[in-house]
Formats: sequence, C-alpha cells, structure tokens
Amino acid sequence: MTRPRVLAAMSGGVDSSVAAALLVEGGFETIGVTMKLLSRAETGFGCCGSPADVDDAKRVCEKLGIPHYTADMAEMFESKVIKPYVDAYLGGLTPNPCVECNRSVKFGHLLGLADAWGCATVATGHYARVEDGRLLKSLDRAKDQTYFLYALTQKELAKAAFPVGGLSKEAVRAKARELGLKTADKPESMETCFVPGRDVRGFVAARPEAEGAPALTRGPIRSTDGRLLGEHAGLASYTVGQRRGLGVTAPEPTYVVRLEPETNTLVVGGEGETGVSALLAGRVTWTRGVPNGPRRAEVRVRHRHVPAPATLEVRADGAVAVSFDAPQRAPAPGQAAVFYDGDEVLGGGTILRGGSHE
Repeated sequence: MTRPRVLAAMSGGVDSSVAAALLVEGGFETIGVTMKLLSRAETGFGCCGSPADVDDAKRVCEKLGIPHYTADMAEMFESKVIKPYVDAYLGGLTPNPCVECNRSVKFGHLLGLADAWGCATVATGHYARVEDGRLLKSLDRAKDQTYFLYALTQKELAKAAFPVGGLSKEAVRAKARELGLKTADKPESMETCFVPGRDVRGFVAARPEAEGAPALTRGPIRSTDGRLLGEHAGLASYTVGQRRGLGVTAPEPTYVVRLEPETNTLVVGGEGETGVSALLAGRVTWTRGVPNGPRRAEVRVRHRHVPAPATLEVRADGAVAVSFDAPQRAPAPGQAAVFYDGDEVLGGGTILRGGSHE
C-alpha cells in the first residue's frame, strides 16, 4: 500500500524538526525541504536558510531516515517579502513580513513544489491547527502563530498540516530530546529573519531604493495639539505606540500616536491618545468565505495582542471596517488585523488606518 507523501518545510529549528518526526511516526512518506531565502546568510538568525540552519535540518533528516533538499527561493523572497517590507517602511508603515512569507512563499511556492513531487500536503512547524477546513489556534496559547497565517484560504488549508499545533513547546522539546534530535535545545530567534540585530533602520537605509528617501530624513516631532517638541531621526525609525527612543522630554510618558509622511511629522502624545475605537483593514482574505452582513468577532491587531470584541462590516471594495467595543491601544498601519471566532481564524487584512471609517 502506497504511503501518503508529505513535504515537510524544515527551518532547522526544533518545531519543524519535531513536525517532521511526527509525520514519520504517523507512517507518512516524508520529504524534508529547507528554503534558502537569502542569497547570503553566513550566520543563522531566523528561518532564512543559513548554512547552519540547513546543516541542522539535514542532520535531523538523516536521524529520521528521510531525504532532505534545499530549495533556493532567494529571488522570490526578495521580490515578495523583502522589497515590499522596505517599501512599506519608506512609506511610513510598519509591515509584517511573516504574513507575506507564509502567503507567497511557504504556502505559495512550496505548494507548487509539493504538487510537482506528488506530495498531498505541506507540513510546517507552526503552532496552529487545521480541522475540517477551519484554521484554529494552537493548544499552547503562548506559542500560537495563527496571527501570521490568516491569509490561508480553503485552497491552502486543504493541503496544510501543522503537526505540533496540538502540543506545548515543552512537549515539543521533550519529544526532540527523546528522539535525540540535534535541534532539541536550539534557542528560538525572535528577530525578523533578514534583519540581523533588529536594526530595521540600518537595514532599510542600506537598500538602494532608500537613497534620498524622505522617511530617512529628519523632521519635526509635534504633540497632538501641534506643539513642536523636538526633531525625529526619520519616520522609518518609528512605529505607532512606540515609547522608547523618541528623544522627547515630557512630564508624562510619551508615545507615538501617528506618522504623517506627507509632512514628515512624528505626532506623539500620552498613552490614552494611542487608543482607537475603529480601524480599516485592506487586502482582506477569509478562510471560509466572506460574511453576509455585519459580523461579530474578536480582533487581534498585533501578535501578542489579546483579541478584542468588535463588529466587522465588509465594504463594497472588500475592505473591512472594524468597530471595537472598547478602544484598543496603538494599532499600527501596515500590521495585520486578524479576525477570530473563539479558536477559529475567520480571516484578516492589513491595517490601513485607525480611527474613523470615513
């Protein structure tokens, strides 16, 4: 009897290693694939496919007795993820590259590769679950990664598997140790994989398209009532809700309220001024279809944000107006707004602006 064939995306970390191991234990014919996302990545600081990460994934595959391949996706990653990321910062936004990587690369290109190799499924080490066509939060709430997966539709979910989604992180590491996998105690990276040292400004400034960009030019810092408070280092260095590094002296803690690229102005205020009762999300996708009429949901506006009760209204152009029951702190344009019904992900989109829907 022919065993079902699965493509296991392996970053070289413990989660994807255990995901592959669980597939092997489940009787699947498993093929390990590591994506090389950067043309030059001498050291590992994420899931970019550095030589160290590739070697770790290869060693795990040898231990599991499965084949391992490296897929060079650097050109696609540059065009689909890195360039839009840079363009967003230069436009005064705060992008989320992991969403686009999952949409275009991991569950875009990899699904095509899986089809070519006769694999029915693409499995990753994400902490999420798929049941009956529904995308669900992982059982380990602290590690849940559904915020980054909201763009998956029924087409992708029908071929997606998340083997560690029903386990805790502790259980995953314990399983890796039990199997003697090299990655069992490998530390996690909390950085954007292509921005070493979290130096976003330095990364963006080094790009050729950033030369002479207004977003890297110094400009005024003003209070919400228009008072000049100082000078910022370039809007690409800031995000809505940011407190540290503003260089403003004030009697109360000061936060970024909004960026105004048209005047190169950074607007700051008290924490209470960062709250918004509504936002507009664009480039919206739905996991199981567009709602008919207003829809109640819980909305997450950043990865660690506790989903907040809200009403969703789909506009004629496909954008979604979100009205929160209570003001939410600092939703940043460019980040994702993800819609939930309990454990289920309904969909999500890119935050265009907070405040009025007009």
